[in-house]
Amino acid sequence: MSLSTTSVIGIVLFWIAECIAFPFFIKAQWPKKCVKSFCLKMIAASIFVGYGIFAYFTAKEAWGVKFLEPFARDMVIGLCFGWLGDLLLHLTALSKNPGKVFTAASFVSGLVAFLVGHIFYVLAYIEGINAVGAAGSKTRTLIIVEVAILVIAFVAVQLVVKLKLGPAVVPVALYAVTISTMLVCAVTLAIRAAKYSWLMSVVLAVGAVLFVVSDGTLVFCLFGNDRAKTSYKLKVVNLTTYFIGQMMLASAIFFCGSINVSPVTL
Repeated sequence: MSLSTTSVIGIVLFWIAECIAFPFFIKAQWPKKCVKSFCLKMIAASIFVGYGIFAYFTAKEAWGVKFLEPFARDMVIGLCFGWLGDLLLHLTALSKNPGKVFTAASFVSGLVAFLVGHIFYVLAYIEGINAVGAAGSKTRTLIIVEVAILVIAFVAVQLVVKLKLGPAVVPVALYAVTISTMLVCAVTLAIRAAKYSWLMSVVLAVGAVLFVVSDGTLVFCLFGNDRAKTSYKLKVVNLTTYFIGQMMLASAIFFCGSINVSPVTL
């Protein structure tokens, strides 16, 4: 893949913009969400969506017939649902007295948006796995087993630390299954694609892992003990891994043509 000087400059500018935007958001949202933090969060989210769209068209131009459009398209859609999830989860910042019902609706709707986003990420990874010719029965079985192990690990952690999930137990459990599937599929593709593009494998795997770390810390921030809920350091880890993770996943789009071993004519 050959990137133009303009494309390289664009990549650098998007990363600089994100690394400036999300720290300002982190500071603004602590100790309580507000209209300012909402605006800064949506700026940071818009940057990773814009970066994904930029990566889509840059990769399309650079790869030509090898451009793996389904992978790139689904990754961009996943980023867009992440943007929507950010908006919905932070809606309470726009209301001085949101109430429990409004807060719960904001949380559940945001969770659903992220869940749908992860589904599109999974679809993208499956496209990639198909492209490298690794979508056999053994791979599918391995993915199912690994997802089951991750879900069991999540349940074990929940029992040990005694998270206070309450009514959120069902949507959180469903989300755990989805993000576990996302992680396993991402790592599977990263391993299979390493011989074609080690750089894509790295950014994809790191992005997926950071996203899971972000969601894992968020669970403690929302449902952990009082110390976890009031930990600024934990919140910084949660948000930093999230925004960097989304940017890394968007970066994987640039390398989609390297895994398309059977070029298609668009």
